Amino acid sequence: MTDSPKPFCLKFVATQMKKLSTEKPGVIEVIENVEIERSEKNETPEDVELLTFVEVYEELCKFIKMLGKIFEFVEKDVREKIDLLRELHSADPEGYKTVETMIDSEKTVEKKDKVSGVVAILHLNRALEFIIEFMDATVEATNDDSIPKICKECYDGTLAKHHPWIIRAAVKVAVYTLPSRDKMLEYIRGTSLDESHVKGHIDDVVNHGKVVHGRINTIYTVHELHKIA
Repeated sequence: MTDSPKPFCLKFVATQMKKLSTEKPGVIEVIENVEIERSEKNETPEDVELLTFVEVYEELCKFIKMLGKIFEFVEKDVREKIDLLRELHSADPEGYKTVETMIDSEKTVEKKDKVSGVVAILHLNRALEFIIEFMDATVEATNDDSIPKICKECYDGTLAKHHPWIIRAAVKVAVYTLPSRDKMLEYIRGTSLDESHVKGHIDDVVNHGKVVHGRINTIYTVHELHKIA
């Protein structure tokens, strides 16, 4: 008998997002055959630990799946990117330790042979902006507010600018299949049964999530990678 999947855990997302936002990952460098660990005291760009980012997204994937059958294609796409990043990290843990080391590693690979973690992170980071905006807006809304309208406004302000017309048109229809706000709050709350804690967890997800999103954006700007996909 197989174990049933664990439910979405908002607290886990909040805790790990805070970790990504506040802790600088140590990165191993080899200088003259001597391994040294770069620490936060060194003048390295703010970075994001890849495996923790993937773990956060594995949890968010559960939330996306709960949005309904019409969002299954989104969940499938996110899952494929998560699996790819795990495979790349498993094959080269130091090369795929952080977003910066991943970019450095893939610069040395011939483009025709590249299975790109850089593209996967770019797409996941774009979606992250939408997810945190949507969660925040749903919690802040009232039961009289329209969830389809909230979702469409969050989408238009984030992901829409990266999508072609046909996807934007599909989203316009898909939002009307979303559950009620009460049901959405159940999904967001997940295993956080104490409602008094939900707002605090959401604040952590939103505030630290924006830091993480901005940090990855900055890294991609520095390396001129925003237009690779």
